[in-house]
Amino acid sequence: MPVTEHSSAPVRLFLADHLLRDVVGHHLGYNLALADGANRAGIEAHLVTHRAFDRHLANGVPSCGIFRTDFRAEPPVWIARNHHLLSALEAWCGRQFGSDLRRFPPVREGDAVFAQMLAPRHFLHWLRWLADLPSPPVLFLHLGYRPERFDSEEIRNSLQNLPARRRKRVVLVTDSEKLVCAFEKNLSSKIFYLPHILSYPLPKQSLRQPTRPFRIYAPGNARREKGFAEVVAAVQQIHASGRSGDFCFVIQCHHPDPACAEVLRRDLPQGAGIEWIATPLGDADYVERLLESDVVLLPYHLHLYAMRTSGIFCEARMAGKPVIASRGSWAGDRVAREGGGWLVEERNVQDLVRALLDVPQGILCMAEESRALAGTAGAEFHRDGFMAELRKIYSLVIHGCA
Repeated sequence: MPVTEHSSAPVRLFLADHLLRDVVGHHLGYNLALADGANRAGIEAHLVTHRAFDRHLANGVPSCGIFRTDFRAEPPVWIARNHHLLSALEAWCGRQFGSDLRRFPPVREGDAVFAQMLAPRHFLHWLRWLADLPSPPVLFLHLGYRPERFDSEEIRNSLQNLPARRRKRVVLVTDSEKLVCAFEKNLSSKIFYLPHILSYPLPKQSLRQPTRPFRIYAPGNARREKGFAEVVAAVQQIHASGRSGDFCFVIQCHHPDPACAEVLRRDLPQGAGIEWIATPLGDADYVERLLESDVVLLPYHLHLYAMRTSGIFCEARMAGKPVIASRGSWAGDRVAREGGGWLVEERNVQDLVRALLDVPQGILCMAEESRALAGTAGAEFHRDGFMAELRKIYSLVIHGCA
């Protein structure tokens, strides 16, 4: 595609994710879905990843590993509890990230860069990187969560102090309608909405009818903020109550954070009706378990998920699966508006037990609601719709209308 002043789409789209190193989480599926959407739109996609990324996972998408640090790894407890040491560690990580960006593949004005999973230190280094380029691309900075961390004079000044031509090429986006206003307030800048997309292709099929024992799926690795400890405690209580025969729990517990590792070290319910998944799932295995499930557990903590999207919720919606979600979370708000699930108070084991024990009575109604929502969810969260919106924003930027 030749580059002209009237171009309405980038020639190349660089998908930069410093957390993309393996199959843990949704980073691989999400970025490959973005790459597929770009290629389908005639845009050449490239992955820019952690240095440890195995290029065989890229499914033929060109990739370049440049990043060394990320914030997935938990700092040692003796550092995490010391504010000064933690600040020093974050500053060191920030300097390293800035150094890594100097290894970014060569870009030009007809390109776009989509940078993800940004803490404030990453945000600032991306702006410095853009300021130093002779031919700046359009830089999409994806703001996923924690808008309060971006309420900073340093960040606002860094944006405003960019030369006008380069400032116009910085595009701030988020995939949560709840986050738009919060980020606009804290950054004093316009925020564009780009919808979340389904990471994995879900085959069209006739949806299975729920039957006892009901399959309850808790996907994702063992993270405190995803309510893992509450899920384990609820399973323990249900087994102690004598109701375990109603359920088959499928719980992913790989790559635990320190708090969840302690939960895993304790005695956990074993035997019939519980499947612990201790290794990351590949795309096909994850989709298989999602499609086999009757209910998906999303009892997420609000400090991270009140406004942040949940990719698993989007996939559960597309698969026509009811969810149990925290009241007040982004996913919980969708359930409150649309149906197709139960709401629980965050960090409340008894409330989660109550919702689970209601599944045998309420599952047929919830499953019917969820099946009715599957079609509209597919249109909303499809990669083609995302790419159409990105192209629209890109066109506004290069024509000076944004």
